[in-house]
Amino acid sequence: MPSSIRNIAAPYWAEFIGTLVLTVVGLGVTAQNLTSAATSKTEGLSSSLGWGLGVTLGIWTSEHVSGGHINPAVTIARALFSGFPASRVVGYIAAQTLGAFTGALLVWINFARALADLPTPETGLNPAVYAFVTANCTGAGLIAETTAAFVFVLAVFAVTDNTSSAKNIAPLAIGLAFSAASLGLSSPLMLAVNPARDFGPRIFAALVYGLGVFGDRSFYFWVPIAAPVVGAAAGAFVYEWLVRRDAEFQHTLEEGQRGGEGGA
Repeated sequence: MPSSIRNIAAPYWAEFIGTLVLTVVGLGVTAQNLTSAATSKTEGLSSSLGWGLGVTLGIWTSEHVSGGHINPAVTIARALFSGFPASRVVGYIAAQTLGAFTGALLVWINFARALADLPTPETGLNPAVYAFVTANCTGAGLIAETTAAFVFVLAVFAVTDNTSSAKNIAPLAIGLAFSAASLGLSSPLMLAVNPARDFGPRIFAALVYGLGVFGDRSFYFWVPIAAPVVGAAAGAFVYEWLVRRDAEFQHTLEEGQRGGEGGA
């Protein structure tokens, strides 16, 4: 492959690989909890920590090449408020979704036998579906997904700011932010906070278990697509237009005061 084509394709491959890593780790934990013989009150904790570690590893894998978005909501927020080129948005989202789809495939290969052994009801979806997709009531899901994405992306923008003391450990800090949002706001079947994390695996689940995954919970599938984008945009707006600009104003004010004292 010519070097010029490789240079153009590199960020998209990085987003694909980073999202694949995120999804393998996160869905792997979810599938493990689902197929475990014993239920535990710590499943929510282990899932939230597992997804947070997946975010950290996914960003570490890709950030030096693509910026480590691994989330369409982050990509859109960056395009709206952080100067990310609009021409790359569609390509990034496609790469992220394909990465999540491929991650779901790898998790299914690993857990296929255990998922097949789950008790299957006479009607309704195969329970194995919930190793791959999120589910909630529409209203509760909208609130939880929007709020979690708001908190998460606000933290992402804060941590990756050039003035942030956490910038050198950004992947770890962002993973912790994801775990915190998930722990505080997740339903029993987890949050997405990432449209690719739900939509890519949902397409895979539809191919394996049937198209009913799109009609589940009154066509809930659109909620983890739309709500994280809205929450992410709100979080980015709050940081860029309120937190960061206020900090810059305070810094300018302090510089002016020091200059005035020096002149005196």
